[in-house]
Amino acid sequence: MKYYVMTLFPEMIQRGMDNSILGKAMEKGLIELETVNIRDYAGNRYGKVDDYPYGGGAGMVLQPEPVYQAFEAIRKKVGRRPRTIYLTPQGRPFCQELVEEFAREPELVFLCGHYEGIDERVLEETVTDYVSIGDYVLTGGELPAMVMMDAISRFVPGVLSNQESAQFESFQDNLLEYPHYTRPAVWRGKEVPQVLLSGAHDPVETWRAAQSVRRTRERRPDLLAGRYRLVAAVFSPTEGTSQAVRWFAEAFGQEVLWLDLNRPEVRRQEVVLEERDVLLAASPVYAGQLPPVEGLFQNLRGQGNPCVLLAGYGNRHYDDMLAQLAYRLKKQGFFCIGAMTVIVPHIFAPKITEGRPSQEDRRAVEEFAQLIWERLEAPKRRRVKLPGNACPAPKAARPVKKELDRARCLDCGICAEECPVEALDRDTLDCDESLCISCMRCARVCPANARSFDAAPVERMLTEKCGIPRKPEIF
Repeated sequence: MKYYVMTLFPEMIQRGMDNSILGKAMEKGLIELETVNIRDYAGNRYGKVDDYPYGGGAGMVLQPEPVYQAFEAIRKKVGRRPRTIYLTPQGRPFCQELVEEFAREPELVFLCGHYEGIDERVLEETVTDYVSIGDYVLTGGELPAMVMMDAISRFVPGVLSNQESAQFESFQDNLLEYPHYTRPAVWRGKEVPQVLLSGAHDPVETWRAAQSVRRTRERRPDLLAGRYRLVAAVFSPTEGTSQAVRWFAEAFGQEVLWLDLNRPEVRRQEVVLEERDVLLAASPVYAGQLPPVEGLFQNLRGQGNPCVLLAGYGNRHYDDMLAQLAYRLKKQGFFCIGAMTVIVPHIFAPKITEGRPSQEDRRAVEEFAQLIWERLEAPKRRRVKLPGNACPAPKAARPVKKELDRARCLDCGICAEECPVEALDRDTLDCDESLCISCMRCARVCPANARSFDAAPVERMLTEKCGIPRKPEIF
């Protein structure tokens, strides 16, 4: 790699680069540096290269001809038009992606401005890239040029003694670097994490990947923008499970594609996930299993995509639901990397789930979202093991008496329109019990409270047996 720097202050560049790692790299011939003094091409005995701006204004502007002649001298040496970078706050932000791109060039030219800037015409003739190291103004381009040469040189073979250093330091793959520790193992009461003392390579790499993700999400979440898209496929007739899903989506912090599986027409439409998509499949638990809804989650098609499961239940138990859902999605091309259960309002026994999901539940959901990030970025993604029977025999739900108060009914048809299993006749509003799953969405959406249910026997049983609050579980 050879650097050419067009500048009014060549000594500043030489002194800044002639030290430490870069100085040693130049001694070994791994990188070369040539400064080109723009004043040498002034065309006058005073070395004057600036003038007042047309149209008035403060400051002076570098004239085009000296800059152009300095550039031409470099071009003749190189034998072609080199990649030329103008350091300016108006440029593209300097980032790791640009570092690696520039490092592939055999030579780079840096044009360092001064005063109010450089005549636009010569920039149009010579510059290939406009680059900024930050949203602030410096007195000149020399410091930005040195910053960029330092970052780029790290990717030149042989410059770093440890070849892994350039690959795994901050911003590699848009993640901040993990924390470092050295001797002593205990310093002023602070201990080195035990995993780093174990000598086991895989656990160390997993820990480092998790720490990189955690640090990036805390300090530079902007670096992760657009990394994934969360496809939230949600079946939640009474919206209890939906609350936990919204918390997860907010904590995950990526673009979300919402699929409302309460709508039969949505469940009938095939959805093929893209490569960057992560599926979040969420549903309440019905009698310890998936709700008996035709086609539920079966319209989703993965291509080895990771998936996350979220089950909401009313404080009894989730039994086989997670294993059942994971098995179904595995057959459709998904790879389950995590699952969570959370307590949500029980439609038939609200007292045993009063106040749930709570703020404590929310914190657990947010921790789960962080864990999923760490698993997504781990050196090797692993399929999570889940409790329960993946292919359980269907269970019959306990019967619930449902009523429609015709005197209060507005005949608006909202209940029939919103029924997830199309069990309500749109003309008569009568219920087909062979289709009904007793989700009670009809009662929830009725604007006149004309639909009701009597679940007293179920409520008594659940209150007696399931009154002790359960906590969220993460797998």
